[in-house]
Amino acid sequence: MNRFAVALALGIFLAGCQSLEPERQWYKPSGDYSAAEFERDSKACTKERVVNEQCLQQHGWVSLSGDRVPKRKETPPAGSGVTPGRY
Repeated sequence: MNRFAVALALGIFLAGCQSLEPERQWYKPSGDYSAAEFERDSKACTKERVVNEQCLQQHGWVSLSGDRVPKRKETPPAGSGVTPGRY
């Protein structure tokens, strides 16, 4: 019974961790902002504990590029005759 309880708790913990998104970081390109200003705008753009990114962008906030997954380069299909190169 004890092993079952531990396995169940571990499974619930891992399932919960899977659904968490990394927290985004925001800044204003002008550089003139305070934590209180971000809290105000963030609160105004949050509904049901979900932050509306477009709303923050309308308030002048920009997401740091490190929060985004880099795009992979597209490679031509094999046998297409196009060889990837420098030029």
